[in-house]
Amino acid sequence: MQNFISRSTRTNTNDFAHRREDSYDFHEFKNLAQSLICTQHQKEWNHQPRLTQILLNQNLTVMFDGQIIKEQCTLYPNVLKINTHYIQLSQYQIKRKQLIHNNKKCYLLLLGNDIMLFFSSFDIQKHWYNQIKQFCIMKNLLVKYRLQEQLFQDFYSIIKKKNRQQFSAYIINKQQPYLDHTFGLLHESKNHSILKIRRIYEDTNNYVMITERFEGEPVFNFLLENIQFMEVQVATLIYQILLLLRYLNEHQAYHGNINALNILINRESQSLEIAVIGFIYYPFKQGDDINEYLKWVNLNKYYWSGFEENQIPGIHSDLYQLGVLLYIITFYTKINQDLKRKSDPYKLFQKYMKELVIKYELIDETIDVLTQMKTPDSQFIHIFSSSQLDLIKKLLSNCSLSDALTHQWFVNAKQKAKPHNQRQGLPTLKTIIELKEASDGEASKSQTKRFSIQSDLYDSMDECPTVSYLMRNILDYEKAPCKTHHS
Repeated sequence: MQNFISRSTRTNTNDFAHRREDSYDFHEFKNLAQSLICTQHQKEWNHQPRLTQILLNQNLTVMFDGQIIKEQCTLYPNVLKINTHYIQLSQYQIKRKQLIHNNKKCYLLLLGNDIMLFFSSFDIQKHWYNQIKQFCIMKNLLVKYRLQEQLFQDFYSIIKKKNRQQFSAYIINKQQPYLDHTFGLLHESKNHSILKIRRIYEDTNNYVMITERFEGEPVFNFLLENIQFMEVQVATLIYQILLLLRYLNEHQAYHGNINALNILINRESQSLEIAVIGFIYYPFKQGDDINEYLKWVNLNKYYWSGFEENQIPGIHSDLYQLGVLLYIITFYTKINQDLKRKSDPYKLFQKYMKELVIKYELIDETIDVLTQMKTPDSQFIHIFSSSQLDLIKKLLSNCSLSDALTHQWFVNAKQKAKPHNQRQGLPTLKTIIELKEASDGEASKSQTKRFSIQSDLYDSMDECPTVSYLMRNILDYEKAPCKTHHS
């Protein structure tokens, strides 16, 4: 490419002729290149990287907006910086091509129809391609991967054909709005509750997000199975989500779609390992039209009445959604068994959310019952304390993230979980499920299928590193300083 963009320095009598020839070759080559991309870029190029790790940095010949120039190109996770432009890669497909001009090969990378990168060798092209493609939209999923089993709605286990490495696959409808920004957020986030993206593929109707392997199911599936969580498990679940919201808020982001289908729990984990999916993210500004967002949320039957007039999605809407989730867990009642057998969990969730009404008077009445040291309604198996109910009320009434993280319920849960000298291990959810199945088989020997939460289980917190860590740090929580970037 140097031959096409540099001027000859010779000053002999043939200089003018050589310059005309070089100029002709350059314009001919430029015309060939221009036939492959648009004369004006179509995407936004002002995306500031959230992760500042530099993956590649090189002076390259690039073409965009009809110009071929040499620029310093820096690759960050999901962001390519060309001069002053910050280009979000998750909005592009990437292609490799070759151009032959005057019997010379030029190796190209195309980002959609907007950008062309030129390379003098195949090896350099391949190196940049392998680094960039992990953030771009790919095609032909089934050439490299094989779907195994469906774990739940739109979530599969998947295996790579070449080395039989196992991953998870999450299918997302292309009609979901703001996917460019959502994919960008996920690529640029480092949080243990967000599944690390390996690749994103597309077909006619869907995107398929390949992530690290996760063995889990949605919270709603556990509720359908009438599994009783222990108080410390529910508290830890909510606290982990709050920590995720703090991380997102510190990076000027939010989830946008917290509900009982989008919070996954690992059945095998003693430490209540969770993963959060189902993000709907766009960097709205005050005054922006959010009707498309609200339409999509309503389309999927997610209960949503928490918006005040002129409010845009953000941390406060996430906290409201978390309040709805905790309300559902707390006041969930068994679904008719015949209906459960005839319907899949996703349809049952849609029906449940469509019919859901937040009963504030029920919360207040239950607080009064607990305050009087009486037993609450036995159909609500996840009512543990008045401080738990108080947190629900606060989350549903526009409390701050800091107030939620330092709420008295977590302090009380910590006190109940103090270790004693004699401890036994906290059972996994899988163990609880197995115990429940055994109990169901011997129903005649018991008047209830509910599991009492023994106090000695609370004494086993140090057996669970994640739970122990979270609970030990609740009282010491101080809001970390807001950071725009991190490495």
